[in-house]
Order: sequence, then structure tokens, then C-alpha cells
Amino acid sequence: MEKEKSLIEALEKIRGANVFILQMEYELSQKFLNEIYNKLIKFKNCSDEDAKYNVGEFSKLLMAGGLGSFKPDLVNGFYNVLSKYWGRIESRRHLHVFGVLYAKYIKGEGILTSRGIKKEIVNIVRESLDRVKVYKEEINLNGMKDVNVEVYMNPFSELKEYWLYCPEIFHEAYCGTSDDDFRAVQSLLYRKVVLRFIKEQIEDGFMKRADDNKNANNNVLLFSTSEVNTTLTIPSVVDDAYKHDDVFKNVIVHHYNHTIVPAGIPHYHDYMFSKLNISEEFNDAVHHLASFGDFQDTPENDKIVDLVEITGRVSNVITGCSVMHTNVLKESIFEKFKEKVAYDDIYGNSEGAYVERWQGEEIKALVENYMNKTGANDYESLFGSLEENPLLKKNFTDKLLDAKRKQKENFINELMKGTFGKMNFSSEELKKENIELLNMPFFTFVRRLVSYKCADTILDVIGDEKFKRKMSKNKAVIFIGGRKFDDYGKQQEKRVKEIISKDPMMKYHLIFVENYHVFNSHLLNQGTDFSGMLSWKGKEAGPTGYAKAQINGAPTIATPDGVIPERLNLIKRNEYMSIIGGNGYLVEYENEKFPAQNREILPDKISLAEKIEEACSDYKSGNYGVLSFNALKTGMTKSDVRNQAKGLLRIWANAVGNSERK
Repeated sequence: MEKEKSLIEALEKIRGANVFILQMEYELSQKFLNEIYNKLIKFKNCSDEDAKYNVGEFSKLLMAGGLGSFKPDLVNGFYNVLSKYWGRIESRRHLHVFGVLYAKYIKGEGILTSRGIKKEIVNIVRESLDRVKVYKEEINLNGMKDVNVEVYMNPFSELKEYWLYCPEIFHEAYCGTSDDDFRAVQSLLYRKVVLRFIKEQIEDGFMKRADDNKNANNNVLLFSTSEVNTTLTIPSVVDDAYKHDDVFKNVIVHHYNHTIVPAGIPHYHDYMFSKLNISEEFNDAVHHLASFGDFQDTPENDKIVDLVEITGRVSNVITGCSVMHTNVLKESIFEKFKEKVAYDDIYGNSEGAYVERWQGEEIKALVENYMNKTGANDYESLFGSLEENPLLKKNFTDKLLDAKRKQKENFINELMKGTFGKMNFSSEELKKENIELLNMPFFTFVRRLVSYKCADTILDVIGDEKFKRKMSKNKAVIFIGGRKFDDYGKQQEKRVKEIISKDPMMKYHLIFVENYHVFNSHLLNQGTDFSGMLSWKGKEAGPTGYAKAQINGAPTIATPDGVIPERLNLIKRNEYMSIIGGNGYLVEYENEKFPAQNREILPDKISLAEKIEEACSDYKSGNYGVLSFNALKTGMTKSDVRNQAKGLLRIWANAVGNSERK
């Protein structure tokens, strides 16, 4: 009750405030993608295989890396929580999101291609969205002058989500390298359109700033920025008409940082400061590159516009997406502004996954059935009831394993159809070799293919002859691959082919997923037995892939980075080696006593091999049911993104309250 009381008090503080989620990588809803898939088949004469491919490629277009599901998940979490206390009308009225509809290039993979359709997939998407505005904007940067920008809404979402389309400028997410001038052009256009749209909506009365609620913060505009590439959107940052407009007099800024790697923290060349017309009070945010650790070998006359500095100064509050990440922000990235870095002490603000979006229908139906049986009104009370009744818990666990088996069978069917790319074997070959994938433990390490996510470490372990024999004996199947980002991904795919070429039987134990995106990833997360998360030490902020599998009853195998220490509970065994607690396996890091200078600390390969072997043993024994139940419980009570939403809502309320006191 105290937790809920604290949330209600927070919601009262921001009651009536307009919230703007600024995210230049924002995915369209699964419902919309499903309807595009249906349209391609029913109106564009597309085959099922080609329709899945086209929608998947389009979904990758909107993201620079990963699946890009964490922010739409979080926004749905905000809406779900607000709807409970404010109702849907007011929740929708005060929550606004601005994304970008990129036009041509998939980051890391090149130009978008389509199959089996005459019209480009982007244009099919555009004609299926609702166009709400068309603006003509002046840019006068990098050869660009006047451009038209179309603003779209998703007809299959009750949320106020907008996408900006301008093919001349928004051609690719995170184009070029982190100092590419065109990124600045994209951010400036994003600013111009978003602020113009907000101003018009307020002036036309569609975005309310006054009502009959005497306690309302009706004049508050709360900007929640995502990464420093959206910092230009804050009215005070650029010296233009919006900076001085009365509409933007009362702006509260929340900065959400969700990566610590340099690729996600871009900077501008110093000459862009005047070209962008950045406000003079930020003159001291122009630094010599040589003053930064990563750029010590560059000439002293090379300077950059430090977006981290500007972001820290204009933000009222800064958050990360896990406890570890929050500490990194305080100790390094935003050390100068550490007093602004916050972590909610009741709900937390660590990342999770939206259960309704990622949980398979079989497990979803099981959970609903038992919530009705127990009279539970939330996930915590459901699992509390199950823990209190051993027989009921056993029945639930047995049915959970049945549901997981059905979801795994569905994943295998899609795998064989080519939904995740071409397989190295056919159904006929599996029958001939007497191989039953359904009965083999699946380990999925399918993520964005960049070096710090350690696909090469997994392949090093698999390349060991002793480990290969154990894999074969345990009938383990390891999936790696995912979204390619640079040449690193191509190198790992080549290594997989080399391993299989040397030992053809390995094709049944090592599968490279070449086609992975938000439109098919739910199948993998619903069908896996164990979900992996590995990283170089200190490089993960708060991954969510493991959580999507966790809410489908999949135990985790991971290094203790990002959010993992908060969600992975170490396995406990009794004297008979039966598991009596825990939901996953912790992979240790290399010995750190004498680390090589400037070398990253990697997952320990022996530890990884041992944990996979241990998991195989538990899969074959009666231990897997206990593990699966515990994983599901953690996923639905702790990894539910609504917890993060509640924590951030409380943080916003504190920021508004602090601003009022000043």
C-alpha cells in the first residue's frame, strides 16, 4: 500500500503536465506491422515468406541497432500505469512521442531491399499510416536548404505517437560515424518539426494546458530526451524563435541515457556550433578532442561540441537503465552533473520488457487461467499464491513446461520455414539423422552483432574440441547471430561456416541467425530454453533481450553486467543437487588481478563452457521446471517494464516539484 501511495502522490504532482518522449529510433507497433504483413499478402500478391521478409526489413530501417523495442515498451508501460489512475482519455491526451520514419538505409546493412512487390515497402507503409501534417522547413546546412517533412500517426495505436518523414535528411538512423555532420542536420530538423508541431497543437487547442483541475501543472512541458542526439530539441539549446517563445517557458528536461559506448554518444565538429546556431551560453562546451581519453592522439587544434556537457546542463534529471549503469553515469559520463543523476528508491528505473507484447499466447493463457483460479489481481499476488500452495505450484509448473514446449515447436516451425534466414539442414535431414530439435536444449545468444556483445567469445568456446564433444553428447543447440552493425558481424558468420565446414555434424548444434528483427524476435524469445547475455565488463547499460525470454520461462546465462545483477538469482541446490532456488547461471569474467593495459575484460571462456554444460544437465533432469518457474516469476514481477515506468513517473514528479520550489 505504501508503494502505491507513493505512486499516487507522484501522479498528482504531474497531473495535467504534457509529456514528450523524444526518440529518434522508435519502432511502429506490432499490431501495425502485422497489418502491413496482411496487406502485402491480401492486396499486393506477396507470398508469406516475402511478406515476412519485407516487414522485417522495414522494421530494421527504423533502428540503428538492436531491436529498438525498449522505448515503445516503456511508453506502453507509462500509458498502462497512467490509464489505471487517470483513465485512457487523459493518459493519451498528455503523453506524446516523436520518432523518425527513415527512408532508405538500414544501419549496418545498407540499402533497404524488398521482395515480391512492385511498390517500395516504405511507400506502402506511408499510405497505411495517417498523415497529419506537412511542413516546409529551412535547413541551410550541408547542401540542404528547403525540405518537406510529413508527420504521420499510427492508426492502430491509441497512443499519440508521431513519425517524421523526410527522405532527403532522414535517410538512415545514426548515419555515418559518431561525428558525422549529417547527424547534426538530422537533429536540427527533428527540433524544428517537433517544436513547431507542439506550438501549433497548443495554440490550436488540441494540446491542452489548462483545465478545471486546481492542482494541475498545466503549464509544464516535460521533455524526456533519449540520448544526446535529441538534446537539440530542448528549446534553450538553439538560439532561434522557439528559445524565446512563451509556449516553452516552463520546460522540465529528463535525459534518458541508454548506452555508454561511444557509438551512442555522438559529438559535433566545433564548426557546427555556429552553423547550428547553438546558444552562446554553451560556448564552453566546445573542447579540444585531445582532452578526451578516447581522442588523445588527435591534433590539439581539433575541437568538438560536447553534447554530453550541453545535455547535463539543460537537464533537470538524468537516468540510466540499471543500478550499475546509473553508477557509471555518476562516476564518468555525467560526473560533472552527478547530483542530477537519479535512481528511484521504491520501484527502481531499470529496464524490462512489456509482458503483453513479448509473452507467448500459450503462457499468457496459462497465467490468465491461474490468476482467475487464485483470484490474483496482479502478478505478485499470483506468484505469492502459487508459492503458498505447493500442489498448485507443481500443477502450474507442469502446464508451464507444456506451454513452453508448444511455443518451442512454433519457433522450430518458423525456423524451418526460413523466417530467421536459410538453415543448413532440412526437415528431411533431421528425420534421416534421427535428430529431434524439440527435445534438445536451445541456448540463444542472438543480439546485435558488435564486439562488446561477445559472439566471438562464444565461437572460441564452441571451437574447442572437448567442448564440441560435450555439446554433441548433451544434444545442445547454440544460436548466435542477430542484427549486423559492421564487419564484425560478417566475420562471425564466416567463422560459423568454417566450424561447420570442418565438422558437418555441428550444423545441428550451431545455428547462425542471419535475419533477426522486431517482427520475428518474439518467436525466438518465446521458444528458447535458455537466454544468453554476455558483454565486456562494464559495457552493458541495461539489455532487455534476456527479459523477453524470461517472461516466457527461460532461465538466463549471463555475465554480471547492466541489469543482470538485479534479475539473475544464483542457483541454490540441496544435498541431492536438486535446484531449490535461483533462475539462471552467472558467467564469470576473466581474472582481473593483472589486466593487460587498455584491454577489455572479457567473459571467462571456461566459466561459459561450464555453465552451458551445467544447464544441459539441469535441462535433462527434473530441475528445469523449477528454473523455468523461477525465471517466469522474476520476469513478470521484476522485469515487467511497468516497474520502470512507475519509477520514472516518480522521478518526473520529483523534478517538477524541485522546479516549483526554485
